[in-house]
Amino acid sequence: MKKFIFFLSLVTIFWGTTPKITLAQDIHFSQFYASPLSINPAETGFFNGNWRFTNNYRTQWSAIGIPYQTISGGLDKPFKVNQTSKFGMGAFFVNDNSGASNLNVNKIFVSCNYIFTVDNIHTFGIGVQAGYVLKSFSMTGLSLPSQFNTITGYFDPNLPNNTDSWDENINYTDINAGMNYSLSVNKSKTYFGAALFHINTPVESFLRQDQRLPMRIVFNGGVYFPLKNKLYLNPSFLTMYHKRASDWVFGALFHYVFTEPGVFDKIFAGAHARYSLNNIDAVIFTGGLSVYGFDIGVSYDVNISALQAATNNKGALEISLIYKNISKTLNTITLPCDRY
Repeated sequence: MKKFIFFLSLVTIFWGTTPKITLAQDIHFSQFYASPLSINPAETGFFNGNWRFTNNYRTQWSAIGIPYQTISGGLDKPFKVNQTSKFGMGAFFVNDNSGASNLNVNKIFVSCNYIFTVDNIHTFGIGVQAGYVLKSFSMTGLSLPSQFNTITGYFDPNLPNNTDSWDENINYTDINAGMNYSLSVNKSKTYFGAALFHINTPVESFLRQDQRLPMRIVFNGGVYFPLKNKLYLNPSFLTMYHKRASDWVFGALFHYVFTEPGVFDKIFAGAHARYSLNNIDAVIFTGGLSVYGFDIGVSYDVNISALQAATNNKGALEISLIYKNISKTLNTITLPCDRY
């Protein structure tokens, strides 16, 4: 319970000290905890195991037109430096396709993270990330005001669209950085992270203008603690500020852990809420299980914003997959002993 109070205190302090500004959002997932490398570079290698593979799929807004689809994949691994520190290396990609303009975004990133432990309970991570971003769109399927035929009363694609000064393809490099902290005591774990994205404020414009991509600030955290013998509670939150948009996601998952050897390691279920632009945007229901080392999560966003009249409360379907290869390396040092 003390860990839970500590978690709530972190959220309260952050809310009370953050300027009430709304900084548009980058690509992100409702199951943010299942996409670690896209949330914080300091998540790279920040786990117990030999290596980790992550995969996420999201489809959204199919009820009001061409759906937005996002897929990502990542791989990271910690390398032991000494008894108290590790060095994490990883890479991930994201592909996003949205709207009638076929706006396509591809991101490829590599990241590294220095991880060190103090007193066997406090773990810190300091990570950096660099990557390459390609964005493109197509005018096919779009109708602009200059193409409206006042004689017929319809849009005519044969009329000029007056967009000769636009580029349909842009690319740029991107740099991110972050820090992580976790406190592990017995079966409880408290964690908190902070990250800055687009530190180099790259130029991002299809209009051939010097329009810079502002930095995005991300905070995330949570607690994992036992309620009963096999039941655990995991409240968590994510908040992001980017220019004039903000995003809060908060909620909790219940985990039931199987202690007997078998096919299933655990099952989990819960709900989160997304708060954005002074409105409750969606309620996110999540369920999943761990089987043969694979964590599989399925979630659905029920849209409850002002857009629900058009969406009929339909939002996004999301599927996540995480596989951790547990290290077989001994954690203790064996000293040689001569035999007589």
